[in-house]
Amino acid sequence: MNLKQIDTIKEKIQPILSEKHLLLWDLSFFGGSPAVLTILIDGQDHQAIRMNQISEVTSLISDALDKVEPDPFPDRYNLDISSPGIDRSIKTDEHLDWALGQPIKLNLFEKIDGSKSAEGILKSFSDLEISLEVSPAEVKNFPREKISKISLNQEA
Repeated sequence: MNLKQIDTIKEKIQPILSEKHLLLWDLSFFGGSPAVLTILIDGQDHQAIRMNQISEVTSLISDALDKVEPDPFPDRYNLDISSPGIDRSIKTDEHLDWALGQPIKLNLFEKIDGSKSAEGILKSFSDLEISLEVSPAEVKNFPREKISKISLNQEA
């Protein structure tokens, strides 16, 4: 699936989510047999969402996607709509902005200070690095190019 198709899907589902006071957290497509379109939704102001909300928007989004022309899914696919969960992945600068001041976990491509992960309070971020308060007296900077995954860390 290309970026234009993803943008088309976002355009079709955004009004539905807005009307229901929900936010799009993430959208991904994985090819396979069958392929899976995963849409992660969140409550307004990142409040928890209920199963009945997910059920309701799943039906509305499915109907809206069936009407997209040209069909971005000419083959069979599964639609998976769910909450990002409490240990949600953080993938965009918008997600990082929301997570400022919260505990996060970084998975690293290579060891830094003897570890391939780091945990702490997100203090700041830029295009080049993520700054975590790893202890009350210590803030460490991690180059973004060395980070493989960022997630909220509610276990902290």
